[in-house]
Amino acid sequence: MSYLDFDTIAAIATPVGRGGIGIIRVSGEKAVEVAMTFFRSVSGIKRPKSHRVYYGTFVDAKVEVLDEVILFYMKGPKSYTAEDCVEIQSHASPVVMRQILDCLLDEGVRLAEPGEFTKRAYLNGRINLSQAEAVIDLINARTTTSHEMAISMVKGELGQKIGALRETLKGITVTLEAILDFPDDVDEAIQAEAIRETLGGVVIQTLESLIGNFDDSDIFRNGIRVVIAGPPNSGKSSLLNRLSGQDRAIVTNVPGTTRDLIDEFIHIDGIAFQVTDTAGLRVTEDPVEKIGIERTLSRIEASDLILYLVDGSLGLEAPVLNQIRMYVATRQCMVLVNKADLTPGGAVDLLSEEGLAHLTVSVKTGEGMEAVKAAVVSRILERLPEDRSALVPNRRQVALVRKALNNVENAVEGIDSQLSFDAISIDIRSAMDLMGEILGEEVPVDILDEIFSNFCIGK
Repeated sequence: MSYLDFDTIAAIATPVGRGGIGIIRVSGEKAVEVAMTFFRSVSGIKRPKSHRVYYGTFVDAKVEVLDEVILFYMKGPKSYTAEDCVEIQSHASPVVMRQILDCLLDEGVRLAEPGEFTKRAYLNGRINLSQAEAVIDLINARTTTSHEMAISMVKGELGQKIGALRETLKGITVTLEAILDFPDDVDEAIQAEAIRETLGGVVIQTLESLIGNFDDSDIFRNGIRVVIAGPPNSGKSSLLNRLSGQDRAIVTNVPGTTRDLIDEFIHIDGIAFQVTDTAGLRVTEDPVEKIGIERTLSRIEASDLILYLVDGSLGLEAPVLNQIRMYVATRQCMVLVNKADLTPGGAVDLLSEEGLAHLTVSVKTGEGMEAVKAAVVSRILERLPEDRSALVPNRRQVALVRKALNNVENAVEGIDSQLSFDAISIDIRSAMDLMGEILGEEVPVDILDEIFSNFCIGK
């Protein structure tokens, strides 16, 4: 399907605000014609050549110069949208960019809708839908890890994997049709066993891997939820300040100072962490502190990693030790023994006797903090799949993968129950259709509109 007869659209493609360079993007059949109405090349060129760069000025309808600009022309289909595209680079003054855009709109160009440039790239067949959806992940990437995952999707690695599975299912449907059309020429039992082996092996294992990898990698897109927990006055607020590099939390020698949750986003080795300082865990009659402790316990339950901090200059009371045992056994938990700059009080020895792994730090001096950061990153990276090409970028796609897996499992059960090949074929075709929806071959218009509405204008 070609949409090369779409009307011509334009939008400012750079963020609002002052800067060195601002880009106005134009796409469509009249992109060059409209741009050249206002562009004056210093070389006098009247018709630009594709994939060339031209320097000149942009004038308004009164032929008054608005700015010095650079013009890029990319003739379709060798452009982002597969249509004729022009990009005008001006100084990033909001006033200048708006004036340039207004000139283009006055010539009949339409203001682009959110994500419409990428939508046209998809509709014109330059990218599949999984690649188009990955663009928004790339734009929103907040860390090097999420950027790496988005790049693999933009390159089409998920589409290739889904496409290969779909071809496998297509081959199976061809075999099933041959069995139905020529039942006397094939051994149905042998063919059924071969089909079951393929479905139960390659297809199901790959789909399950995609689902599992989505669950493991989703935290890297949204930030790792880390909770600093432990008894009062163990140095939790100081640890937050040390990790964030600023005095984010109030630090005093008075137990129970922290009554509410304090969140801070930090980056370590390209990974985003949402670190939460919490109220000290202890038995208290203070109603306000009780509320803070309840919120702490709730946040711990929702966390991806607990940093449990204890005072190394003291011993460990039985309730604290029991809590450490519980969290280490049931959750992702790292035990940190603070106040390494003071005389040891027995906490380290007791943890060692219990066989509980721990790191010794001083949040006051910074001693041991680099080792803590390295251990946190190492613990989190264990959850990231080694095969970065097998990542499903969003919940819409993983829902389709789950449905496809259910259809394939039904087909396997049908073979085991000796159902007719007609019935088995229905499940396999349903799985193929769902995979096609991931690639964008059969997607309702309202779903497309919802997907691209999440994009910014100009992309």
